[in-house]
Amino acid sequence: MEFIEARLAEDESIASIISAGGYAPQVWGVKPDQPGGWREIRASDRTGPTDPAQVHGEGGELVAVVPGSRNQHIHIAHHDPARVLREVAAKRRRLERHKPGYASGQVEYGRHHEVYRREDGKTIEVLVQDDEPREPNWCRTCAEPAPCRELRNDASVWSDHPDFPEWAV
Repeated sequence: MEFIEARLAEDESIASIISAGGYAPQVWGVKPDQPGGWREIRASDRTGPTDPAQVHGEGGELVAVVPGSRNQHIHIAHHDPARVLREVAAKRRRLERHKPGYASGQVEYGRHHEVYRREDGKTIEVLVQDDEPREPNWCRTCAEPAPCRELRNDASVWSDHPDFPEWAV
């Protein structure tokens, strides 16, 4: 869980660097081909076209100029900072739904055996409930051991990260 939270914080931080307020009220789009095959990526208000592949006219703030031949302009415009921030918020909501809990819904305590020697020399073994609660280890949504397959799936997008956890495989 900490791994996913840290990666989401990184994504949010990078998207927020673009502008102090992010681009929440704006959308990135691409102008038609410019001379020499270049494409302009522009940030404009949401009253314009909703398709990031096409933004017509001179409006909006110039974000980048990229070669149009490889179509990276479509990818860049599609993953504007506002969208990244929405994705981070959505993934945080899913993370909250899949936090570990207790299988019973109540705080659970472990048990252990203790061996005692009686006065007559015989030993008895007693099952004793622990004083400290167990760590929550059950997905509250999926009813499977935590981290559930949903969180492992979410973590998989960062499989190239040096801190990628073994549990995410």
